[in-house]
Amino acid sequence: MDTKALHFDNTIHKWDEALPLGNGDIGCLIWDSSDKLRFSIDKGGIWDCSNPPEQQKNFTYADMQHLVAHKKQRRLWKKYDDCYSHPTPTKLPVGKLILDLGVQENIVSDLDFLTAEAKLKIGGITVKSFVHAQENYGFIEIDKTNVTLTVDNPKYGTQKKAVFRTLSRKTVQSLKNLHYPKAEFHRETEQDVEYQYFIQPTNDCVYGIMTAKCTRNGKTQIAYTVGCGETAAFVGECRRTVRSALECGYAQALEAHKKWWEAYWCKSRIALPDALLEKQWYLNTYLLGSCSRKHKFPMPLQGVWTADNGSLPPWKGDYHHDLNTQMSYTSYLKSNHLEQGECFIDYLLSLAEAGRRFASRFYQADGLCLPSVMDIEGHALGGWCQYALSPTNQLWLCQIMARYYMFTKDKAYLEKIYPYMKEVGAFLLSILTEKNGVCKLPLSTSPEMHDNSLKAWLMPNSNYDLALMRCFAEQMVLLGTEAGDGKAAKEWEQHLGKFEPLAVNRENVLMLSPNESLKTSHRHHSHCMSIYPLRTLAYTTEENRRIIDSTIKNLEELGISEWVGYSVGWMAQLYIIQGNGDKACKMLHDFFNYNCTANGFHVNGDFKQKTDFNMKYRLFTLEGNFLATDAIQEMLLYSEWGKIKLFPAIPKAWNTAAFENFRAYGGLLISSKFSNGKISDLRITATADCSFGIENDLSHLNMNMQISNIKNITLKKGEVLIFA
Repeated sequence: MDTKALHFDNTIHKWDEALPLGNGDIGCLIWDSSDKLRFSIDKGGIWDCSNPPEQQKNFTYADMQHLVAHKKQRRLWKKYDDCYSHPTPTKLPVGKLILDLGVQENIVSDLDFLTAEAKLKIGGITVKSFVHAQENYGFIEIDKTNVTLTVDNPKYGTQKKAVFRTLSRKTVQSLKNLHYPKAEFHRETEQDVEYQYFIQPTNDCVYGIMTAKCTRNGKTQIAYTVGCGETAAFVGECRRTVRSALECGYAQALEAHKKWWEAYWCKSRIALPDALLEKQWYLNTYLLGSCSRKHKFPMPLQGVWTADNGSLPPWKGDYHHDLNTQMSYTSYLKSNHLEQGECFIDYLLSLAEAGRRFASRFYQADGLCLPSVMDIEGHALGGWCQYALSPTNQLWLCQIMARYYMFTKDKAYLEKIYPYMKEVGAFLLSILTEKNGVCKLPLSTSPEMHDNSLKAWLMPNSNYDLALMRCFAEQMVLLGTEAGDGKAAKEWEQHLGKFEPLAVNRENVLMLSPNESLKTSHRHHSHCMSIYPLRTLAYTTEENRRIIDSTIKNLEELGISEWVGYSVGWMAQLYIIQGNGDKACKMLHDFFNYNCTANGFHVNGDFKQKTDFNMKYRLFTLEGNFLATDAIQEMLLYSEWGKIKLFPAIPKAWNTAAFENFRAYGGLLISSKFSNGKISDLRITATADCSFGIENDLSHLNMNMQISNIKNITLKKGEVLIFA
């Protein structure tokens, strides 16, 4: 098995099994037959944000509380859930290029992760393509002339309506539910270059695909890009972009593109005896580099690969903050791809004003809070209001920010995130009520538990909400101290004391809430937040180990019938915390085999119908990919709160394993090798002044520095510690 490439012996006939290319802004999926070879194009930021549900009268937290208190379920559904079924706001597909190669033969397809170049063999014809890593275009080269190119736009509805009168409750809606003017198509020739493009008006913007095609030295070269703006003025810039690409030529443009990817892959590497897990790590790390780039929009549910199937993307391709965005950005830190994570954090910081507006209008509260289900501009989209309008999901977003600082010790970034987090803290305190020295939320939930029913409103505080509030308070103590804001740190230490301990039942199992335990299989392990991803319930004391072990055993007993793909990756993370590498490995194999398509895309359900999952659907979202990727990394390196454990949860059968330049807590880069049951090499580089301890027995190794106690090591920025 080639662990650094995708290979298909036969023609790809489904869009969600296509070869994925991307540069964080433009995405491309290559698939279909040789007489209609598709390059399905996407671009970050192309949305229709019209008709946001939050514009409804009295769309407020107080109204939600009133309806819940009076058990007005139907009114809750009608007001806060039905609005999500409006076609807009939504991410929009862009369109596609269709090539007729003049033959009807099988296609053999390859994608090299290291160079991000696709190569297709169709009989004696070779098609090569890439989306340029640093420039705003994609490139195609075919070693054949007389190739027919068609540029096609999405097939929206054409009937104009002032208001969308009919709603679809389906997860996936038809493009026909959107009513736009027909696109304008253009074809022009200048010297030896043929230009094709369309201009598609929407409610919010105008966009289109521009292509340039020429024949040189017996080969057809095609450059394409996507433009968007308030008017069609983007056409001129797009034309210059594709003309410049053709003037550069495929080979020269490819070399510049490959240099970016070469630098990307130098950030970290792994080598495993398990070829499937090694391949999935490289594949999903490739997907991360393809769909998340600094100074671009962060990945929504489907990244830069919106479906090409005549429909809007699943869940409208929005930003879900009850798990999806957070877990999509869970693998970048340890793999040392900081810019990919900064893309998301910078975006959240840019929405501070939207968060202030929403906190004021919806919650009548101070500070800032973003909606848990939102469009690209930060408007609330509604949905199951227990999680779509949850106030604590904002704290999970803050955990992403705080974790970035704890792993980098980047003071400049602390100066950015700390004021934002202080405003979030002000918001949280303004909605809490205090009685007898205990702080409670007005409403409390555990995401997606009891679905969208009145039972979903749990006794405050649920363990989900409580874990997030306790974690946030702990982080504000830490960050306040780091930022020199001792007064705020002390105040948050006092607030922390007003949150109750997590609810645990008589069997030592974490509960959903103080009066309810999990009794059925469920997809969102929300009551386990304190174990993972927050890690505030550490596997370090006898009591904590008893709770964690009992909670994991309870999940096993309840079974997987109601799980989806990300549930499997999450369970792998729980096993890793136990140090159970064999069960973690089994979970990851199940995930990649049964919840991912042939190209690695996570599709939530068991569409192969090989497991006990009740969910058999096939809906592509990315969070499962990156959660599972992070689990592979966690098997190799534990790093929390200044403690390092090397290879903490590898399967018993593994005799070798290695990783290079994994980022660790406190500002460390670590490389290590494992062979024949022992650590054979270890290199630690300090990217900031730091103190840490190593849990492994390294007495068989020599050190390049005199350190008397590996449980308490102090390094200055730039110092390197080598065990060999």
